[in-house]
Amino acid sequence: MRPPQRVALVIGVIASSYLIFSILFSIDEHYRVIYEKDTLAKATTKKQSATKWVNRKKVLIFAATTFFGMDIIKKGFLDECNSTKGFCEISTSRSDADRADAILFHNADYSQMQLPKKRNPKQPYILWSLESPANDHFRPGKNVINWTMTPRRDADIWYPYGHLEKLDHKNEVDYEEIWNMKSSTLPPATWLASNCFAKNRRTELVKELEGKGLKIDRWGRCGKTHPTCFGVEKQGYPCVQELVRPYKFYISIENTNCIDYVTEKFYETLYSRMAVPIVLAREYYQKLGIPDDSYIAIDDFENLEDLAAEVNKIANDKQLYLKYHKWRETYRVIPEHHDSTGFCELCRRLQLPIETSKSYEDVNGWHTNGMCNQSIADKYLR
Repeated sequence: MRPPQRVALVIGVIASSYLIFSILFSIDEHYRVIYEKDTLAKATTKKQSATKWVNRKKVLIFAATTFFGMDIIKKGFLDECNSTKGFCEISTSRSDADRADAILFHNADYSQMQLPKKRNPKQPYILWSLESPANDHFRPGKNVINWTMTPRRDADIWYPYGHLEKLDHKNEVDYEEIWNMKSSTLPPATWLASNCFAKNRRTELVKELEGKGLKIDRWGRCGKTHPTCFGVEKQGYPCVQELVRPYKFYISIENTNCIDYVTEKFYETLYSRMAVPIVLAREYYQKLGIPDDSYIAIDDFENLEDLAAEVNKIANDKQLYLKYHKWRETYRVIPEHHDSTGFCELCRRLQLPIETSKSYEDVNGWHTNGMCNQSIADKYLR
């Protein structure tokens, strides 16, 4: 090779190397900047979070009533409150009533006799209930209660039986595992219930649905006794989870049809039983932000024959059935006892300046007026 050509080649190699190095350096610098920004953002978030909690005052809740006869204490009620650990306590001692940051009443155990003789205007009076408005009235009189703590989304403290949360990433779902846990010999659906005379006529509806061609195994007081799972009507029992899992569908009709009243029977069906709930009316679940394709609503159908035929069709088609589990990729079920709601949210709220000038003139009216519709099933039972 001639000298001029050799020089040109060397220059070309150097130039190419420099170009490649520049590109690589540019890419590296680009991602370094992104990494540093991300790290700074995370550090800032952590700093803000730490600042948010570092000087929090300790709060004390005085439980003026029991919870269906059981003492309301830290264990069982504050166990999941990670964000307020060390800041929030519950006391049942009357000696703590005067210094407490709030007075809590469970509605079913409420009586006027439990009211402190002299009211501290800085203490909010909180009424707590998880019961359906159709089954239980609110007992306190005019302007006694400052805050409500119920499953209603517009309650002062939201205390649902559970809820669904949208994920910020796609979740891996083992569809084969879900399908393989379902039995091909059992009926498509099952139902566990202890209230056989519900105001919304759900027992009649289930029986009518059976008559239209949907096979349902019924357990509890409204069905048959299970040989090993005693107390099967208790929705939270581990044996109930094992009992329901082999079924593809679970009859998840509440005992009353009321706004935001969706109980653990629905959330446990999604979460631990890995089945598809069959509910009465879609609107109650849509209002709670629950994905439409996670359940089947009876009121989507003109008649029970069409509903039974559709459920049987889905039960016998693997692809159709698994579509009702696609929501698991983008949502997760949050249980009743969780750091984001209920007692944990109450603890956080009590960290803030208290406003007690607001009170409920008619707390029972707020609880019941326009909240329930018990006639939804009537069109199917004429």
